[in-house]
Amino acid sequence: MRHLDEYCVAITGIGLICPLGITARACWDSMLRGESGISRITRFETDECLTKIGGELPPEYFAFEKQTLADELYEHAIFPVRLAFLCAQEAMTDSGMQVDEIDLDACTVITGSGGPNFLDQYAASGPKMADTTPHMLRTAAGWISAEYGFRGPAFNIATACASGGYAIGAGVESILAGTSDVCLAVGFDAMLVKESVIGFNQLMALSEENSAPEKASRPFDKHRSGFVLAEGGSALVLESYRHAVHRNARIYALISGYGAVSEAFNIVAPETTGTEMAKTMNLALQNAGIAQEEIGYVNAHGTSTLQNDLCETTAIKTVFGEHAFRLAVSSQKSMIGHTIGGAGAIECAATALALYHQILPPTINYEYPDPQCDLDYVPNQARPVNSLRAALSNSFGFGGHNCSLVLEAVSQ
Repeated sequence: MRHLDEYCVAITGIGLICPLGITARACWDSMLRGESGISRITRFETDECLTKIGGELPPEYFAFEKQTLADELYEHAIFPVRLAFLCAQEAMTDSGMQVDEIDLDACTVITGSGGPNFLDQYAASGPKMADTTPHMLRTAAGWISAEYGFRGPAFNIATACASGGYAIGAGVESILAGTSDVCLAVGFDAMLVKESVIGFNQLMALSEENSAPEKASRPFDKHRSGFVLAEGGSALVLESYRHAVHRNARIYALISGYGAVSEAFNIVAPETTGTEMAKTMNLALQNAGIAQEEIGYVNAHGTSTLQNDLCETTAIKTVFGEHAFRLAVSSQKSMIGHTIGGAGAIECAATALALYHQILPPTINYEYPDPQCDLDYVPNQARPVNSLRAALSNSFGFGGHNCSLVLEAVSQ
């Protein structure tokens, strides 16, 4: 490992809301218990949908946001924007950062969201009645930056399922370039609406295992049959290593490498050989300046689709060679479902927590090994580790939007 210096970015605050809980601690504890947040959809009628299951936020979420948010934001921001704001709020509190002690002109907000969510309002009221202004993707970054007085750039990145990962990567690059001291990076989405379910059903991307919702998301399992759409998001407070040390901040992990590519292949399907996924991981490793053998854990994109899981497994073996069979690989989507723009941020947060606590979250519902997916997927139970020093977090989105992040542990 190289020395911790100006080439590392520290994660000092985490906010997380997903089907497993409404705080980062609750979500993490549920992950370690191997719990599923997938259930029958209750928020809308599913008669027109082939898939009738999803990862809804816990019932207590809506009372929580009403109690927590200011009236203006609660009344004028849509559900996914409120979700993003609450994730950011938890991350800032968790970081211990005081806004009167930092340079607000050097603080950036970057959000990642896969798409706008006014389909339900549009369908109910028609285009003339739908007020699109509060639904624009940029508004989450705007609300967050206004709350904390962050006067650096505030913008959204939309790269489908990799949006959260790209937001973190852009924040890392901004800090390493010296244009920001601090970045609040947020990945979020709430696309569990009827129109999205029908659309993904038409792509044959979703699991239709409605009889056992908690078993439907089974990444890398031989009987996987598609992903499960879910709601959720995560926010990370990022700052330069020196900035974090200067204010004596707790550091969950360091981000030392970032790689991103476009597969230039297909708008919905991954490149079949895994070549571009492998290139993404290699770019991140090269950017971090560490060898493949130093990685002990891969937090996989792991969607539970036939193609993605096979391509990602192939790519991991391409990158790591024989070391691939010594790696631990797991997917939180087995428990949470696929939160689209939220996925990369949630999984980066989980990777940071795995490094900090030295325990790996499992891939649940792994019951029937697939001969073509033959790595160690941390099946069904969390796994304590003793000396995990570096990990990789993958996000591979529709349209060939790929990114990987290298995270390193900090000596406690």
